[in-house]
Amino acid sequence: MISCRGLRCDLKLPQLYNLATSLVEASAHLDFSRSETTMRIVNPFSHGDSTRSDRHDADYAIVVEAARICLRVAAWALTLFWVALWLLYPTTPGSYFKQDLATHVVSSFFGDSATYYVMYACPVIALATVALLYLELTKRFPVKEEISDVKRSKLHRLWAGFTRNLWTQPMVVRSPLGILTGIDLLGIGLVLFVVVCFTTNLTVPRFDSINHGEEIPGLEKKWQAKLDKSGELFGKVIPFAMTLLFLPVTRGSPILRLIHVPSEHAVRYHRWLGHLTMILITTHGVIYSIYYHSRHETHMVMDWKYSTEGISNFPGVIGATAGVIMWVTALAPVRSRFFNFFYGTHQLYIVLFVFYAWHVGKGNMGKCIGGIFLFFIDRFLRFVQSQKRITGVTAQVLPSGVVELKIPIQQGFEYNALSFMYINVPGISRLEWHPFSSASSSLNISDTISICIKPLGDWTYSLHSAILDNLASLSMDPKLECPFALKLYTEGPYGHESDYFLRYKHLLLVAGGTGITPFLAILTDLLKRHQLKQEKLPLSVRVIWSVRCISELCILRDIRPALICPSLANGGNKSLNLEVEVFVTRNEAMNDYTQFDSKVLKFEDTCIDKGDPSKGASNVDAVSSLIPTTSSQNLFMVAMILASVAGFVLMSGLFNLYVYTPRNSPESPFSLTLDVLLFFISTLVGIVVCGGAVLLLWNPARSYIVPRSSSSRNSSTIVSATDPVKEERMDVESQPATLEDMCTVIKGSRPPFQEIFETAATKHDGEEIGVLICGPKGLQESAASECRSQNFRNRRAQFHFHSVCFDL
Repeated sequence: MISCRGLRCDLKLPQLYNLATSLVEASAHLDFSRSETTMRIVNPFSHGDSTRSDRHDADYAIVVEAARICLRVAAWALTLFWVALWLLYPTTPGSYFKQDLATHVVSSFFGDSATYYVMYACPVIALATVALLYLELTKRFPVKEEISDVKRSKLHRLWAGFTRNLWTQPMVVRSPLGILTGIDLLGIGLVLFVVVCFTTNLTVPRFDSINHGEEIPGLEKKWQAKLDKSGELFGKVIPFAMTLLFLPVTRGSPILRLIHVPSEHAVRYHRWLGHLTMILITTHGVIYSIYYHSRHETHMVMDWKYSTEGISNFPGVIGATAGVIMWVTALAPVRSRFFNFFYGTHQLYIVLFVFYAWHVGKGNMGKCIGGIFLFFIDRFLRFVQSQKRITGVTAQVLPSGVVELKIPIQQGFEYNALSFMYINVPGISRLEWHPFSSASSSLNISDTISICIKPLGDWTYSLHSAILDNLASLSMDPKLECPFALKLYTEGPYGHESDYFLRYKHLLLVAGGTGITPFLAILTDLLKRHQLKQEKLPLSVRVIWSVRCISELCILRDIRPALICPSLANGGNKSLNLEVEVFVTRNEAMNDYTQFDSKVLKFEDTCIDKGDPSKGASNVDAVSSLIPTTSSQNLFMVAMILASVAGFVLMSGLFNLYVYTPRNSPESPFSLTLDVLLFFISTLVGIVVCGGAVLLLWNPARSYIVPRSSSSRNSSTIVSATDPVKEERMDVESQPATLEDMCTVIKGSRPPFQEIFETAATKHDGEEIGVLICGPKGLQESAASECRSQNFRNRRAQFHFHSVCFDL
């Protein structure tokens, strides 16, 4: 630890980096907590007199809270400013603002196109930077709200209740868009409001001008002029939709993390915005096709030549065609039945982006480049992370057919209970990536993270069959190495920024099928927290699990509540009430799930791939947080974004000075096609070269992260009869009861949600209940409908709905 006393200012760059790292580590020891209406901070640098220390702690609290408020205000200001610019764009004040701004930013270095970049791209980039700083501040100095509702003012309680209900109250349950909460409706309304205001402000004055004008014979008629202006206004609103379109699919988006929208939930926002974007693009194209056909100028559609407004038609046709293909193949019937086809055609977004840029020119790209630039930074980081091959993976097939993977991790690998990862197994498909939620808790002292996979599609069936074939081969000849290489690649983890379920005293977890997996992680996490005697934890948890077959219960065997939290064994822990109810829709005998081929499906049969034994344990790679795509790398992301933007601006300026300006004149204008190509090069250099340089410099500085355990990772094995692990599993009676032993099984029926919710409302009258649902669409709609119904019956108990879904 570096002392803060007597610090001199003549430090060199490495010394400054070491100092910054030490201060960041020291800041992790600062603990903020609220008691009644005060905030207490433990200052690691304070010693001696307690009164003086308390005074210093209060000073720290004021500074941190002031910084937090400033960042919040900055985020709101940037958001409102960006939205206001789109509303003002088609108006006279907006034109005046743009002209005034152009006089300050247009120069030989920045070029004539700098205005739109400053107006529309800079606020988005600045918002992402502010979001990262706020997230880092919240991570380093967490503030725990401990003020009870009784202590708060009535206005505070009303506002807190209103904001919570916006996010967690199902307003529309069955709709083409799925289950919609208040915040979903508010977001949809805001986007449509901007689009309608934008088009109205453009359409009304221009149509009025056309109506009052005189129609000149031989020139275009009034209806043709209106058609022309209609197509133009639809084209001008497309950049607004395209900026928003790329934000939800930026998996590590700091903007979404700031508002606590995980990437798996943001996918549906991307779908909605995709529909809006393609409606605008298609309408724009159809109107201009009709316009050119009416003027007998159909050849203009295929013309690459740029107009006086800097627009080229033919690249727009190519981009629109790629967009329509993506749109059609992304529709639910096609996506669900032909996912690989959908995923492959969706890579045409590169074609859409490239030819849209050639269609509108470099200057107009400034309107939508903000969100797209953040997406490409995230995509570059995902690509780098996905190149790290993971070995040392343990796989086993449970009696229900569920495949459990245990992936080795390193120290410093951080994830939450509801985190999920994207998995690619080259032995099955080099192109397919599938999301799977974690079934383990980061609080456990373990060097693996567990993922459960149920065979439901081609990819999952292939993985299941490959492991079964290898288990059969190994059981026949144990000397064989595991022939199926369980080597895989990962992206993530992703998910919620915090464990939001901890805010509720009572939890109702509703799962269907393998939807129980994320809840296993929650249960393990809660049991561990109760064992650590943490405060402000849920007091009761009721799990409702709907399954088709009784054999699916075997997934509960790995969790032994009394082993995780020993105080539960003798009833000493009165702070947690855990109930598990399983509804089996098929009426089976209770012992049906034991009638499987024990040579293949024994619980202890495990296929372990440890890499190439000839290369030793050093060949084993493990999941690590070295590639910063998670919340633990906020400062890196700030450096990455700023370096990428700086590289883009520098390359664009150099191209303007030494390529564009010398070759551009009224007699011989510079090729706009080549100008857009230089824009692509600037973007590529900014992200890959400048951003990549930050990545290379950051990783060695954090190379202290080492595997938690590597002594046993030498070769492929199968657990033998004399293995201690097997003996431990065989001695079931000597082990504490599993979660499977604790559950209540109801055969031949589905969960009676009305009875379940009414019981919870009566039992927890006057309290808030967190309802987390993971399962098929029908199950989610039924539970959400009952949740809404109970809340609208004026009961004092309030149900807060949370959908835990991973549907792409």
